Amino acid sequence: MFIVAIILAVIALIATAVFFIVKPRGNNYDFPTKRAAGIAAAVALVGSLLFVGFSTIYSQSVGQASVLVNAGGTVAGQNSEPGFATKAPWQTRSEWDLFSQSVTYAGDDKGAPSYTGGQVSGQQVTASVSGGAQSNFDFSAVYSLDGDHVEELYESYRSQERFTKQVIEPTILAVVRDVPSAYSPVQFRGEKRGEAQDTMLERLNSRLSQYGVTVSLVNLQNITFSDDVEASIKSVEVAQQKEAEAEANLRATEVSAQAQVVEAEAQAEANRVLTESLTPELLRLREIEAYGSGTVFVVPEGSTPFVQVAP
Repeated sequence: MFIVAIILAVIALIATAVFFIVKPRGNNYDFPTKRAAGIAAAVALVGSLLFVGFSTIYSQSVGQASVLVNAGGTVAGQNSEPGFATKAPWQTRSEWDLFSQSVTYAGDDKGAPSYTGGQVSGQQVTASVSGGAQSNFDFSAVYSLDGDHVEELYESYRSQERFTKQVIEPTILAVVRDVPSAYSPVQFRGEKRGEAQDTMLERLNSRLSQYGVTVSLVNLQNITFSDDVEASIKSVEVAQQKEAEAEANLRATEVSAQAQVVEAEAQAEANRVLTESLTPELLRLREIEAYGSGTVFVVPEGSTPFVQVAP
């Protein structure tokens, strides 16, 4: 835009020169030429001023940062504040997206990865697990950039896309291809997948933090192996399922046995309390009550037994 303003300014100068250079012919002035030159000079001058004004004002949204670059290529500063801002007309901007940059490798498309600023899209990842088996899987990650680092990144890489190609993508692929080697096929696709994701996240942040990069999410999906490895995994999964069922049955048996033990202990405790509460007097009272009303009892002197006499 600044170049256009310079061109218009040059046109305005030329038109102005023509306006003053045109000489009268005899007693008449060449009015059409003079008028056209004046109009052209005015229009070009106004256009130049407008382009200069527009080239000094720019705006950016939340999650964006700009590096201001002088005409000679030197860095004049950076700005990561949202809203409108100004710059010198001869300065250009290198724009950087900060938030929610995604890296996705999915599907078996054999084409080259595509890049849009800090975002990458490519085919699924191939890596070796423990034992040497090859695994194919979809991988995605979300990361953000610290706006305070964009000036330094620009000086080293000149654009966000180049930074993505030279740093972000190689680092991610190196980590993602290395971590699965610690897990067997069954573990990597099953119970240890979450642990593998956490390990990838930790290593990525450790390696990329020096660039002001923070990885907030990694995700593994659609983990597959060759047919022979898949068959082995299936047999292991069936065995694990049977083992889990047997363990569940054993646990149920143990719980039932524990319940019976608890019930027996409770009954024994009840019997003990009952036994301790049965005094001779109480036993005699319960015996009398058992015979019912209307019964006559004869108790000889000095004797404790009861002799029942029918009425």
